[in-house]
Amino acid sequence: MHNHTIERVLGYVAKGLGVRIVGAPGSGKSTLVRSLVARLEEDGVEVFAMFGTPALAAVPFAGVLSLGLDFNSRTIGILGVSDYLSAQFARTGARVMVIDDVGNLDRESLAVVNILRSRANVPLVITVNDNPLHPTAPAGLLACLPEAAVALPALGFGQINKLIAKILGAPAEVDVAAHVLTKSGGNLRLAVRLVESSVLSGGLLLKNGRWSMPGAGLMNEHLYGALEALLQGLRTHQLRALHKMSLLGPTPVSQLVATVGEDALDDLEVGGLISVVSGPDGTPVATVFPPLLDDYLAARAVGSRRVLQSTLTGRVGSHALAEAPTNRLPAAVAAIRAEMDGNHAATNRYFQQRSEAMERDHFSAWEHQRNLSNAVPLLACYWGARADPERIQEVFSRTDTESGTAGELFFFTMTQAWLMYTARGDLKGGVALLRTTASREPRLRPEAEAFISFLEASCAADGKVTIPDPEPGLPGGAFAIIKGILELYSLKPEAALTSIAAGDMPYELQRFETFIRGLALFASGRVEESLILALASRQKAMQEIDQFTLVSQSYLAALSLQNYGLFDEAEYLMGRSFSFGTPSPLLNSLHGAMLRLSSLRAGDGGGTEGTPAKAPDVGPLPGVGTGLLDLAASRPVSAKSFDQLASRVVSKALARGFVFEAVHTGIFALGLLAGPRVRDLLKGILRERGLAVHDQLLAAADAAIEGEVARLRHVLDTYVPDADTYHICMLLRGASQRWQLSGEPDMARELARAAKDFSARFRPTGTLFDFSSEAPGSSLTVREIEVAMVAGQQSNQDIAEHLGISIRTVESHISNALRKTDSTTRKQLADLVQGMPEESRVGAVGGFPDQETNRLNAVLEG
Repeated sequence: MHNHTIERVLGYVAKGLGVRIVGAPGSGKSTLVRSLVARLEEDGVEVFAMFGTPALAAVPFAGVLSLGLDFNSRTIGILGVSDYLSAQFARTGARVMVIDDVGNLDRESLAVVNILRSRANVPLVITVNDNPLHPTAPAGLLACLPEAAVALPALGFGQINKLIAKILGAPAEVDVAAHVLTKSGGNLRLAVRLVESSVLSGGLLLKNGRWSMPGAGLMNEHLYGALEALLQGLRTHQLRALHKMSLLGPTPVSQLVATVGEDALDDLEVGGLISVVSGPDGTPVATVFPPLLDDYLAARAVGSRRVLQSTLTGRVGSHALAEAPTNRLPAAVAAIRAEMDGNHAATNRYFQQRSEAMERDHFSAWEHQRNLSNAVPLLACYWGARADPERIQEVFSRTDTESGTAGELFFFTMTQAWLMYTARGDLKGGVALLRTTASREPRLRPEAEAFISFLEASCAADGKVTIPDPEPGLPGGAFAIIKGILELYSLKPEAALTSIAAGDMPYELQRFETFIRGLALFASGRVEESLILALASRQKAMQEIDQFTLVSQSYLAALSLQNYGLFDEAEYLMGRSFSFGTPSPLLNSLHGAMLRLSSLRAGDGGGTEGTPAKAPDVGPLPGVGTGLLDLAASRPVSAKSFDQLASRVVSKALARGFVFEAVHTGIFALGLLAGPRVRDLLKGILRERGLAVHDQLLAAADAAIEGEVARLRHVLDTYVPDADTYHICMLLRGASQRWQLSGEPDMARELARAAKDFSARFRPTGTLFDFSSEAPGSSLTVREIEVAMVAGQQSNQDIAEHLGISIRTVESHISNALRKTDSTTRKQLADLVQGMPEESRVGAVGGFPDQETNRLNAVLEG
């Protein structure tokens, strides 16, 4: 967890600077310090480490005595101890002083440290709480010399995933990691306790190699000690304030001031026991923090509900977050990075509480009157937030479908049919349901037929995407949405925009319209516009508690960010989406796509913890299938083999009508290891669609793949910046690696220089994707390497005589070696193998026996 932070601290210490490590209680400061001390001692540094303890804060010299030094009887008082330690510091060798939890260091030890710092400039590393208003924090007394600050942020979704896998030895499902993250508030200590105690209490079960959460939560009696420790030192009025806040839930600060008092709120905020987020119109909203403590207090305050009933009014309905950037890419990236530095557990908790409350309110309204008008808002909730399967089936089976409008009836039927397919894979059942509705309501026949086309296209049931034509006079709405997404499947972004522009969207369909608009902008090369729209929609979804929009726009924003090489920012947005838990089965495809996209850089092909085990190899949208992940995880032994693999993935997507996915995969593959097959496929698709947005990329690919350096230089010199700047940087690097694998190091160096010059001119925003191929010739057998090394100097007959094998066998080995290395001549093959590193030529194939080595040397000398 802390390796990167330890390296930063060591770097500062090496420069002679003091270091202040700042973090919340339980953030892992003490664990980090122990690892830091071990690293310093391994490097031969003498470390004087003191550990502040709350119980010993009033004991004189407790910190100094924890050093374990043998003080003599004449060492009396602060000055005497300081003199003794000064003598220790005066010895030769590197020394560092470390103080963990300086806020709990006794006054005498603190005075000794100050004296030592004034006498000897020894680097001092201290850990402090992250609240600068803490009244007892003495860290400021130690800041008389230059120091650097290192902050320990709250844990994120990815770190929680790794933590669970490390503690329990197996990955966890998405809901488990999301629950641990939200309930612990990103606090390392609480997260560890929650995971460990949940196994003891049976809250976590190992199922199919992953830890799952069969119940509704992980709160258990084994956690009580850790939670009660958070309450130590609080006064009666502060405890009473926390109990009231746990009953009130998220509440405006102005109301809490009147209810619990300003002094109590200030004290609790200083102690880190409440969290404040921005509510409606910027109104500050406070809640108990971390959420585990909130649950603990709420469970013990049941008897107080009658007494405090009058305080349970005035709950807020939503909260406003910062406005999304609306102009340029740098502003958008800066806003995301600023958001990445925060702790969002309180906001996540608030979102989940409001989502649950909205679902309860809509369900209560539906129970009171089971008509379509009440069912549609409830189903709109279920398009995002996960629902109890029994409850949603009750809505489908008990709703009076004769009581609403045609639009409400179609939304109801569409939701039921899509759920049948996504949750149970029942395509036939969904199609039959739609046709039954169309028979009953002829007005809905065009929409029903269009949605049937969507269902069949999404699973490639008939191997093609059929786009329905609207009937004259047909209103917009659902038909326009369905036609728009099918146009995107076929990579017709302008047609998709035209389709949704013509429709009059009811409220429950507006979220789909926004998603299609953003995808169409992305597909047409207007990536920056797509990103800005996605970020703005995502912020609005946070305010309106709309998990469908939150997931779909996070997916869209991640695609746009990855297009610029901003993988950290993309993974943050996807991880933030995961932290709300597994969404509705209606969002399975997008949720799974994000899980795979977030795993691209891992390069293991396995995906993030929680990735659905069963997924199609290609899908209608980028990342829905496993094709991208397979390409990123491959370690090809030759450029030709990778080109064949990538072209198969692209061709399979084309065969199923998923043209958008085919082009996205092809561009990604060109950047990994440029090949002629994928280039030709891309050219054909884009020419057929009349899309010129990637012309500059394809022109660069032509010249780089063919090795025409002069033409490539001309293309790059006349390049006009567009959305493919990052992809051209990737392409040039991938083409250089292709020529290197093919045994043409000179051409590889030319392309590497071109890539360096291009990057220096245009300075792409992100970082290049880390993709590695196997070393040239690594797939050759021992005998093939023996033959290949002398193939450029010796005839087949000479090689056969020296190695004691037949001429036909020599020919077979040379043929295999030429094929595996993409070499075209024997000399090129010999140069490639002889240029392999020693460990690749020998160690990678298990090593030559001594007699084989001697015989090979004899062949070379002959």
